[in-house]
Amino acid sequence: MEHHMTGPLLGNLMIIAASGAITIGCFVAMFKMLLWPGETSRQHPKYDILRDDNGD
Repeated sequence: MEHHMTGPLLGNLMIIAASGAITIGCFVAMFKMLLWPGETSRQHPKYDILRDDNGD
């Protein structure tokens, strides 16, 4: 018997799958933008996190 505050199993699985796909997509976008920022100016703030000298 289902709890009165839950939906049908198929609906729950669809929400879980959609949330998982969005989360994975965000991580993929994060790594893509981190490793290949697409910015050509070496003074751009994106390059500060990739510097070897730890920003000193």
